[in-house]
Formats: sequence, C-alpha cells, structure tokens
Amino acid sequence: MPVRVLDMAGVDLSLYKFEYDLTLAVLLMNADVTIYHRVGGRDETAATSRLSMTSLVRLMRETLEDHAEHQKSPSPPELAPRRTIEDLPPIDKKIQKRKEEKKHVECFHCHMVNDALREIAQEKGTWTRDDIWLWPPPDQVGLKLDRDDPTLLKGVAAGSGAEAAGLEAGDRLLRLGGERVRSHADIQWVLEKASRDATSLPVEYLQKSKDPKSAKISLAKGWKAGTPLSLSWRPTMWSLKPQPGFGGQKLEKEEVEKLGLEPGAFAMKVGYLVDWEEAGRVAKKAGLRKGDVLLSVAGEKSFASELHFQSWFRLTQKFGTTVALELLRDGKRVNVELPLLPE
Repeated sequence: MPVRVLDMAGVDLSLYKFEYDLTLAVLLMNADVTIYHRVGGRDETAATSRLSMTSLVRLMRETLEDHAEHQKSPSPPELAPRRTIEDLPPIDKKIQKRKEEKKHVECFHCHMVNDALREIAQEKGTWTRDDIWLWPPPDQVGLKLDRDDPTLLKGVAAGSGAEAAGLEAGDRLLRLGGERVRSHADIQWVLEKASRDATSLPVEYLQKSKDPKSAKISLAKGWKAGTPLSLSWRPTMWSLKPQPGFGGQKLEKEEVEKLGLEPGAFAMKVGYLVDWEEAGRVAKKAGLRKGDVLLSVAGEKSFASELHFQSWFRLTQKFGTTVALELLRDGKRVNVELPLLPE
C-alpha cells in the first residue's frame, strides 16, 4: 500500500533514512520494514535530472522479484530506538519557542533533519567540513548511469576507480558494497554508508557475457567531496557559513549585453541584503547596496547561477578575512571590501 508523506513530523528517522535534501524520495519496503530499494537523486540542473517514470516502473517490477525472494526466508532488520525530528534538540527548542510565542508550529521540511543533525554535531565538536558531503552521486566513483535504466552504465569516467576496475559502457551493475542495486538512489545509499576513509568498494556486474564479474572500485582520498556546483542545489547549503549576507538574480544574456558587458560575463543583480542577520548588516555597512550588479568575488566570476555563487562562497571563503567584490553601480565599476565574520 503506497503511503505519501508531506511532513516529517512523527516520521521515524531511525527507520526511514533517505536523502533529506530531495524534493522527492521513494522507499520500496516490505511490511516487516525491510527496505528493498530507493528512488531519488538529482543534480544542479533539475530536480528530475535522475528520475523518470520509465525507471520507476522498471524498479517496481524488479522489486517484485526481490520481494518474492525475501518471502522465502524473511529476515527483517533489527529496529533501532524510534527517533523523530521532534526529538532532535535543535528542533525541540524551536517547537518550545513557538509555543511560548503562542504561534502555530510549522510543518517540518525534510532538509531540516540535515540542518538539525549538523547543529547537534557542531555543538558536540564532532562536525567537520568533510561532513558537508552527503549521499555522494555515482559520478563520485566514476559511474555514469542511464536515466531510464539506472543499472546500465552509459559510461565510465576516465581515470576513475571504476575505469581502473575494468568497468565499461554497456556493463550492468548487480551489486555494490555487497548490496543489490537497482536504482540511482540505491547506489547513493551504498556510498552514503561507506566510510570516507574507505579505499575501495566491491562491485559485481555483467559485462558482455551473462556470467557476473567481480572487482573492486578504488576510492581516492576525499572521494566523497563534490564541487560548489554539485552542492548548490541542496537546501542545507544555505545554513553553511561563512555567508555573503546578500543575494540576487543572475542576469540574462540580453541584460548583460545591455549593461555593456562582454558576452557570457557573469552579472548578478543584488536583490536583497540579509540585514536581519549580522552577515547582511556587515555587507550593508561595507557599502553594498540593493540594485548593485555583482561582477566578481575575489576575482572569481564563473558562476552558473546565484545558487552556485552562494555555494562557492560558503565552501571557499575563510572566516575573519576580507573579500574583494567588483560591482557595477549606475554604469560605473565600484570595488567593495567585504569583511567576513569570525567563526
């Protein structure tokens, strides 16, 4: 029986583990809470970049095979103690504050789980910048999957561990890290659980013949880390620091040309200053104004979008330093020195 969840309130986080930043995630489960497979995943281009109805129908049919096999010798997982988003201290604190203010408790978005877990780890002193990288996509280990048939390799990245393991375009993945994989999200789940210190992952696959082959995909140091662009779509990106304290809309080609800038130049019109927080007040004091057009930050100007700029800023800039902003104001170029808050 399908169950649709639109609010994380009351959801058992010990049982329902998925990529909380997504706008759509599906778990295919047995009534004994065995999770057969997962659906989800995306990149910075679109929320549906790794999803299709064809792949979902294929997965549902294939999961019937796994269900029949499971029923022969059921082995339900051991359940961890129930834990909901309301049990997380940062969330409970917000709930209590809303109650004191006699305000309605808003719904709990999925990404709020990641924000709360990070806040808990930061308070304990166990969080590091490496923990930013959640649910690594298959691309991180060199696997390029077909959108409609996710176990089929469209290609293998040159120089990757997957290539060194002997995988090729046209191969079909069977198992990764010892688990049966049938979807993009299945592979991400294996990569999410793997230690960032792991040096290899076992893989089983079909190549040309019908006989399964086994190999190990080598993992380089820091293999889970992506790029500012690959992080940019995640809602939890916004709570990372340091923050610029402002944002806006990247200008379209016609608007860029109208300003007399070279074709393809980055230009973002400052649409807001976050002056309800200290970072925004600092930006305002530094001289930044709404309506300014941002041309570069610390000399960098190859941003694909405002989200890319925001993500890049948080990943590359250092607490307590000063960042050079190049702006266009009333047709004239202006330089602003933006001091960043200490950690």
